[in-house]
Amino acid sequence: MPTFVHPLWGYALEYPEGWAHRDDGEVVAFAARPEALEPDYDGEGMGYLLVRPELNPFLRPIEPLWNQYITKIAIMRGAKKLGASPLKVGTLQGYEAELLLPAKLNRRLWIGLLAAGGVILHLMVTHRKDERAAFQQPASAMVSSLRFVESVPGVALSPRGLPLPPGYRAVTPLEVVEGVDDPAAWEAFRGDAPIGGVQVFYLREAPRHGWQVSEYYPYPNPKAPAPLARFRLEREGQVAAVGLVPREAGRRSDIAVRYGTAA
Repeated sequence: MPTFVHPLWGYALEYPEGWAHRDDGEVVAFAARPEALEPDYDGEGMGYLLVRPELNPFLRPIEPLWNQYITKIAIMRGAKKLGASPLKVGTLQGYEAELLLPAKLNRRLWIGLLAAGGVILHLMVTHRKDERAAFQQPASAMVSSLRFVESVPGVALSPRGLPLPPGYRAVTPLEVVEGVDDPAAWEAFRGDAPIGGVQVFYLREAPRHGWQVSEYYPYPNPKAPAPLARFRLEREGQVAAVGLVPREAGRRSDIAVRYGTAA
């Protein structure tokens, strides 16, 4: 079976041969046929699995997060809760539940939540009731294969050896931050990745490329003086002060890096 690995969040799962998937920013959808990935498709084979990650840097208890999730989905879909039960997949733990949709929709809806350290995965499976026999087994197998990898392949590096999220390009530092005193000491990069995923990317990939994470200030953080995520990375006497600057309420983020030497 093919394996999907998210380049930012680092989760992986196996999906059936021939299935399609689409990444819409924070959400990845998997379906047996491409048309099922279209929001308005309601025909034969409309079933899909959605995976939406969320950063949980302060390790909030997952029970309130689960209650918020199940209540939100029930209200949005006009569904009734049928009860929840614990869900465990490898080292990931959380909850799962069936939601009863209005009979006229001819759909089954299952949701789950799995936590692994500072990352939470929100899961959703839906399909036509008369296609349950064909869809439930592969969907359950995909959920059961979920795991996190230690590193993702093909990570690009900046000229100074800093790992870069996919699709990021170099820009002048003044395009990202103000008050650059010494442009030669800076690097800056622009891309379209959400700031939550970029934080997880650096927590995982910086150590894999020789950088020690000596400080980390998450975003969002109501106690932080500046609205950005910050890392202090150290390698062989070099210090990289990395700032992740959110755009569009964190749906995208820029990267600014100031280099120096350890005291």
